[in-house]
Amino acid sequence: MAQPEGSVNAATAYLDASMVYGSARRTRSTDDGHVRARVTDENVFNRYQFLYAPDVWPLVNMFYRMVTRYHNNVADRLKEINVDWDGERLFQETRRIVVAQLQHVVYNEYLPKILGPDAMNKYELTPLTGSERREDYDASENAATSSEFETAALRFSQSQRPESIEFANGEVTEVELSSPTLAESLEHTPSQVLRAVSRQAASKVVFAKELYFGIDLLARSIQRGRDHGLGGYAAVRAARDNTEINTFDDLTESLGQDVSNNLKTVYNDVRDIDLLIGGAFEQPVPDGVLGPTFTSVLAEQFSRILKADRYWYETNIKETRFKDDQLEALHSTTLAAIMCDAFPELEEIQERPFEVVSAENKLVPCNGVPPVGLEAWKP
Repeated sequence: MAQPEGSVNAATAYLDASMVYGSARRTRSTDDGHVRARVTDENVFNRYQFLYAPDVWPLVNMFYRMVTRYHNNVADRLKEINVDWDGERLFQETRRIVVAQLQHVVYNEYLPKILGPDAMNKYELTPLTGSERREDYDASENAATSSEFETAALRFSQSQRPESIEFANGEVTEVELSSPTLAESLEHTPSQVLRAVSRQAASKVVFAKELYFGIDLLARSIQRGRDHGLGGYAAVRAARDNTEINTFDDLTESLGQDVSNNLKTVYNDVRDIDLLIGGAFEQPVPDGVLGPTFTSVLAEQFSRILKADRYWYETNIKETRFKDDQLEALHSTTLAAIMCDAFPELEEIQERPFEVVSAENKLVPCNGVPPVGLEAWKP
């Protein structure tokens, strides 16, 4: 019997911000170490802001804008304290710093909210502190993304995309994300977008309904998994935690009786349940947002990404590691500091931007959120 072909993915699996930097020299300025962007207005947010950004979804485009602005700010500060550096060295060292900070934010602020503390500890994903370094680089480890990760477990992020986006400018204006006029209507400053988004609650794990032009996003994701030859939910559960699922009644404990009954009306055989569907219906792990199967898939993938990267910011490899005082500075990075630095027009932000504003996560003035110091990079 013919086996399904593995998917081809030209994107790097490493957390190296390649979605912003790419690999072409045309994305950077050779004079000042900047990432090149076409700026039509210092404060206006629109889809033409980036010459080479591949995505026009508003919040994804906001990410490109944030990283680009932040990179250029860091490059300017490095140039002030290293006046003899040329543009190429400024760019490379700035990219190295920004990539390290993004790695720290992902593992220190984002993953704990998604995976929960048990998985973070089991897979040793929690960042170190101070000048501590990791000793677990493994040259034989493969960071390539698994099919279960890219075509099933990671699809939970579709549920984190709100159906509408709000803009705060005196009063709140709501625009449907599926609107074909959204890209043209985004004549708003980043602060107007971010002030409103920070107050929007994260949606529960349900998948987006459909794109404007009629493609059902969930149906497309299910079909992608089948095209990639993913094992069914029952097979993956058996491989990961030795749980035997032979009948629909075996789903009751992990998915609930109602879900089990509903799936029985859709699938003829319990072994046919798609991984994406079964995993999405699992009850979340403690202090996480995903069930145990997707949590396991994601945690394993992020563990391999970390251990396979000899340029990881906490590495102790002599040729690629940061100096002790530089690593201490990187460990102090927060997403709030990056956002306030990248968007000077942003007046306030919650301390933990991945969480909505609450009594435990209050808004604080941006002028009270210090940027990461670069004194450790002085000659």
